[in-house]
Amino acid sequence: MKKRVKGFAFRLVGLILGIIGATVSITGIVFSVIGLVQARRCKHCKMEDEFR
Repeated sequence: MKKRVKGFAFRLVGLILGIIGATVSITGIVFSVIGLVQARRCKHCKMEDEFR
């Protein structure tokens, strides 16, 4: 009979949660960059006086 590796489930769950966390972090960074670009673009547009 084969010996089972102890802690395999914890390693698997850690790997899955790590992948999910990295994906969410990258998505958050991308949306932040898009928001900063949009804010900068609006700063230079002619409609700036309408939003004040």
